[in-house]
Amino acid sequence: MKGKALIVFARSPRSGPVKSRLTKLISGEEATELYQMFLMDSLEQYASLNVAVRLYMSDGIPPDVPVCGATLHQQRGNGLGPRMQHAFRETAEAGYRQMVIIGTDHPTLPDTFLYDAFQALSSPPAVCIGPAEDGGYYLLGMNPLIDGLFNGMTYSRPDVFEKTLMRMYQSGANVVQLPKWYDVDTPDDLRRLASEEETVPVNTLNILKQLKAKYDI
Repeated sequence: MKGKALIVFARSPRSGPVKSRLTKLISGEEATELYQMFLMDSLEQYASLNVAVRLYMSDGIPPDVPVCGATLHQQRGNGLGPRMQHAFRETAEAGYRQMVIIGTDHPTLPDTFLYDAFQALSSPPAVCIGPAEDGGYYLLGMNPLIDGLFNGMTYSRPDVFEKTLMRMYQSGANVVQLPKWYDVDTPDDLRRLASEEETVPVNTLNILKQLKAKYDI
């Protein structure tokens, strides 16, 4: 039986519009480049955690994005919930038990949150969740595989975290909540990121400095 796996959900920054809400402040091309830097910095961060990193793409990954030792997989399913369920099931079938899913939209997320997530899963049955400030979550983990957390869930709503948390408690597993954090989705989020420059990783920081020089952020 294998140990820990981090499931990373992402999409190719070159396959179409990404971070579209940021285009109220910056150009679509700049939003795409910023997302690519988020992806690169996230994969570098996750590679340092001493866990298996499984990168699930909604489409192909461009050759200029290094995967930093992650294994590449395809998201499958009609909607976010079924895609996450498939990724967890496939990861469990590969022999992993401590499984955490995460995205790439939070470049200043502290490493300690990730360590704490896996620690929370060390005594099964256990689940953990990191609430996002927009009402969703930036991270979800389980040990072992628990069915039903994603069934019929509607995402991109302000009650996603609360509904998911309720399902977690109903599963009978031990539930651990991590500290709240934020994704960079809106112009205000980008301004907040710019105000925390000392914690921003290098690839994102380079483009952030260019954007700060050009826009009011």
